[in-house]
Amino acid sequence: MLLSWLFQLFGGPSLIAIRWVQAGVGMLCCVFLLILGRDVGQKHGVSWLGAAAVLLYSLYPTTLLFELDLLTPVWTNALLLGAVVLARSKGLSWWAAAGVGLLMGAAVEMHPTLLIVAGVLFVCLTRLSWVAILGFFAVVLPTLSTNVAEFNSWTLVSHNSGINFYLGNNPRWRTSTFLRPGLPFRQLVLEAEPHRRGAVERNRYWHDRAFSESAALPMVWGAAVLTRVYWSIHNTEVPRNEDYRCRTEKGQLRWLGFLPVRYGWVFPLSMIGAVIQWRAGSRRLCFLWAATHLPMILFIVADRYRLSTWPFLCLLAPLGGNAIYRLVFQRAQHGLSGGWVWLVAGVVGVLPWLPTDKRLHKDPSWCQHVDGNLALMDSNHEVAMSHYRTSVAMDPDNIGAWNYISRIHYGAGEYPQAAEAMAHVLADFPDHFPSLKTMSQIQEKLGNLDQAAEYMGRAYAVPGERTNTGVRYVKLLRAAGRDALAEQIMASNPRLANHPGLVEEPQ
Repeated sequence: MLLSWLFQLFGGPSLIAIRWVQAGVGMLCCVFLLILGRDVGQKHGVSWLGAAAVLLYSLYPTTLLFELDLLTPVWTNALLLGAVVLARSKGLSWWAAAGVGLLMGAAVEMHPTLLIVAGVLFVCLTRLSWVAILGFFAVVLPTLSTNVAEFNSWTLVSHNSGINFYLGNNPRWRTSTFLRPGLPFRQLVLEAEPHRRGAVERNRYWHDRAFSESAALPMVWGAAVLTRVYWSIHNTEVPRNEDYRCRTEKGQLRWLGFLPVRYGWVFPLSMIGAVIQWRAGSRRLCFLWAATHLPMILFIVADRYRLSTWPFLCLLAPLGGNAIYRLVFQRAQHGLSGGWVWLVAGVVGVLPWLPTDKRLHKDPSWCQHVDGNLALMDSNHEVAMSHYRTSVAMDPDNIGAWNYISRIHYGAGEYPQAAEAMAHVLADFPDHFPSLKTMSQIQEKLGNLDQAAEYMGRAYAVPGERTNTGVRYVKLLRAAGRDALAEQIMASNPRLANHPGLVEEPQ
């Protein structure tokens, strides 16, 4: 909704103005980090902490790439940091507490996992927590009231936590966590029978399924949680929809790949900083970092979740770096004994660099797929086809690429090639409704009316409201001379029997 409003405000076919807005919000995050960094630095005698935090935040490639792609973390980080800035004062006023609640309500509407952070922040406010909670409910009340009225569910915000929880908490979690977007993910989604279950019921279905399957194999589930803990601090980026390593290996965004900041070396420094903060009695920052990090352990490890932790890591890491500098060059202790520093640095510092699962490695086939998507969005079908062909040559099971290959061939009138490509999709996803309809259309163009009717019949058999598909199925059966079966289909469905488009046709 927000991006839609911005697009209407600036108008035009270009997204460049909205990208400038995103960049401006990113700069606002830097302002908030400067303010918070100044406060933290004053307590520890580190005057440059705010500037160091801003450098870490803004020289991290993922931060900039999410801004450029118009994704939500830049907004949620700004809202969260703004709330923390308001909440930092010891003599907190009523209006500031209400502002904390309003900002956190907006952040949670964008990313529901921030509910955990909101709860932690409200507890930290102590005496004015109730004011912040009122401000929070002022933002989420419209969604809550809609959920109660339409779905009879006391759900604060709209979310799809059910399937996200299932992705990381089932015996086959290594496969489900890395399901590619598009058809492979859609294949899993259909297991919840969305034609029978609404959004709230689907969430409940996935939660119940995750709990039951994990309870049946507790050792497997425990190993999955521990693996996510390890992955969550690893230096390797963990993509969901796109792999930004593909985007930075060549082209206009290549310079982002040369930026020096990486999660793997910032995380150990931030953990040393967290211990320093904890021992100094300033624990709010530590709690906030833990609250942003927890969703990766509970759900899935992904760049989007990781970026929520990034502002707090950037505030804590300079403390850790300063402690190591003072120990090495000045032989001075900075809120820690030397033994503690080296223990944290040694244990936590090594983990992000240990070997990891090959699923986290960059996939050249997916890089080609992403390039094909970008070319297709620019209506450059020839270039898109080249990338998709390269992708399926590397990974013949990439049904998403085969789907686009088929549709490009169909648009160009190359029906035999379109049928051949679509056959790969249906071999792996035999009940995919749009692909069955497309294959029926392809066969009709080829003059194979019997096959066209068969594929449309399979589409009609997919659960859901299929009256229009049924009409098309009956027409194809009649065109193929299979009148008896057409009459049988009409007799089994009253909506078809009385449909004007069928009744008026000559028998």
